[in-house]
Amino acid sequence: MAEAFLGAVVNEAVAKVIPIAAEQISLAWGETLGMIEAFLQDVEEKQTKNTSVKLWLERVEDVAYKAVDVLDEFAYEILRRKVEIRNQILRKVLDFLSCNNSILFRLKMANKIKDILTSLDDLNNLASQFGLQQRAIDHITPVTAYGGPKVETISSRGDSNIVGRKHDVSKVVNLLVNPKDKQVVSVVPIVGMAGLGKTTLAKLVYDDLNVQRRFVRFWVCVSDHFDVKRILKEMLEHFTDDPISIPQNKNAMVEKLKQKIEGAKEGKDQIKYLLVLDDVWDVTEWEDLKLCLEGISTNGGNGVIVTTRKEDVASTVQARSDQWHQPEKLEDEECWSIIKERALRDSPISHELEPIGKEIAKQCQGVPLVANVIGGLMSKIELSPRAWLEIQRSGVWGSPESVLKVERVLKLSFDRLSSPSLKKCFAYCAMFPKDYCFKKEELIQLWMAEGFLGTSMAMVDNGNKYLNELLSNSLFQNVTRDTCGNILTLKMHDPVHDLSLSVSKFDALIFRKNSTPITNECSHIRHLNVGCDGESLP
Repeated sequence: MAEAFLGAVVNEAVAKVIPIAAEQISLAWGETLGMIEAFLQDVEEKQTKNTSVKLWLERVEDVAYKAVDVLDEFAYEILRRKVEIRNQILRKVLDFLSCNNSILFRLKMANKIKDILTSLDDLNNLASQFGLQQRAIDHITPVTAYGGPKVETISSRGDSNIVGRKHDVSKVVNLLVNPKDKQVVSVVPIVGMAGLGKTTLAKLVYDDLNVQRRFVRFWVCVSDHFDVKRILKEMLEHFTDDPISIPQNKNAMVEKLKQKIEGAKEGKDQIKYLLVLDDVWDVTEWEDLKLCLEGISTNGGNGVIVTTRKEDVASTVQARSDQWHQPEKLEDEECWSIIKERALRDSPISHELEPIGKEIAKQCQGVPLVANVIGGLMSKIELSPRAWLEIQRSGVWGSPESVLKVERVLKLSFDRLSSPSLKKCFAYCAMFPKDYCFKKEELIQLWMAEGFLGTSMAMVDNGNKYLNELLSNSLFQNVTRDTCGNILTLKMHDPVHDLSLSVSKFDALIFRKNSTPITNECSHIRHLNVGCDGESLP
């Protein structure tokens, strides 16, 4: 995964050469960096695990970042001198100083540039020795009409057109309303592979009218860290926005929840609650949570839905397998329906494209996330048999494992993002925890601060364009909007977050409470994140 991110870094270095006044630098540096980029394309296609090539990649990253830093120094020096020249009163003095400074600056930069060019030549020679070949680089044409009706239609689709899940919703609702275990708290695990739509199914159940009438509902995203106090706290936040009023110990939290749920009866004889624990990986504290949940309400019929990829998690929270639900994969025709909606929208489909599209749908192997992402990718390419056949024959379909297929299809979508800067914006999102609710304006400001959006007055416009492209490629989801349709918040699907971690770990060090840092070598770190209890400090 790191090769594609390095390609973005190298590409950025090439782009920064262009505005520099020194023509010699542009020619020599741009040519050698371009050769490196062509070698990276071969590494990406081969997906090599060769140790020597991996070390070569690390050296490429070091040199590419040094190149970017030197070019930033050039840009700063040019800007500084322009500001000095504008001061008419001190112009003669500054001209004199500038002459001396210019000589020193040129000597300093000449040595740095010489070192980098030498390193680049060495890297190109090593690449050839490792058997890497220079591949033609397929630069994707940037998507036009950002923010226009085409993009808005995609991102506002949300969960409104969920395909093939009515039976699943009915079954899970029935397991909640008529549980087989007759416990005070009946647990229904929803188990399945990445991209199968477990969270989407849980949301459909959560919003079902029968469920709304019977239960006081709570939703908690657990993700990597199963913390009982945090779960109880988030349940209490359902009733209040005032954190001061929330007790700090578990017994008091349980009593408070009991009071609040009893107060929600609204004339009913009994009140039950439903807790959705989304994306559960570790249940070492499950028995502790279960005791707390039983203390909240002694009336039978309370429910817990647990979504998880792991069957051992499901068996821990619910011993009866007949109380589980494992969503089936979609039919090929259902996958084709998703792809067609994303790729074509309201455009008619030609008789030449339909059979190709149906073959692509078969290769999705019933995984809705794959169909959704492929459909988004196909919306960016021309409506021609040649372009669609290229997708059909892509190497992403080679893996027999469906989970790997999800990762590879997502990777294909990442590879085809329209610019290196956009790839860096996407990778930066790994600095936030899973299920993090991104605020649109805040995210654009952070991208801007990192220098991913350029230095012109159009930085905010660039941020909006990038965000819309990530949305249209299904790399963001769960969009909320204001009354005018403007994006307020959005989230990442878990497999997409996994992808962002994969492409960013080459230069990011991420600490979570009670977790191992996700990184390769600390010497390559350019971003540091320290998070605790679901909080992120990018």
